[in-house]
Amino acid sequence: MAAHETQSGAGVRASDGEREAAAVSLRTHCAAGRLSVEELEQRTAAALAARTIGDLDALFEDLPGGRLGSSPAAPVRDEPASSGGFGLMNFHQRHEIDLPRRAAFREFAGVIVPTMSRSGYDVVNRSEPELLILERVERPAWVPIVCILFFPLGLLALLASTSERVVVTFDEIGPERTAMSVHGRARRPTRRVFEDLSLP
Repeated sequence: MAAHETQSGAGVRASDGEREAAAVSLRTHCAAGRLSVEELEQRTAAALAARTIGDLDALFEDLPGGRLGSSPAAPVRDEPASSGGFGLMNFHQRHEIDLPRRAAFREFAGVIVPTMSRSGYDVVNRSEPELLILERVERPAWVPIVCILFFPLGLLALLASTSERVVVTFDEIGPERTAMSVHGRARRPTRRVFEDLSLP
């Protein structure tokens, strides 16, 4: 083993807690839009199979702040939810739920997935009990106008689309307590769905 690996800790064996912390950090980066769902799945699998600290650090080389889970996480507190103005906006909410993580995931998914599905959202990733990603893809309102006014070249406008993605993560903060974080980019009605959640 090289001396610089020993000094930096790269060759030190990773613990289960460090692997899980890395997976949590990857979900945070996905929620911020830095990783696609596919990349999240690949890197999470690699994090959970990592043998050393160096293996974990390699998964964060192209992400700002490095491996966020390498330092103790700050206590999670409820954040006031605000649906904000109209239009497509980024939003973030964090709640503490008085349920074990698996029960919190099932209760949340059972309420919110049907509601979001009625609004055109699809579940693009469901990793029970830690991750739920919902996404809606739609064409901008100007697409039909461009198609008609500039036919046939205007048909290229059909390639344009906008997406709204909501990432919900569940992290255990005690035997009977779960932190639920909601990150996303969505319009006001969707943001209100999460603001109006009735949590135990």
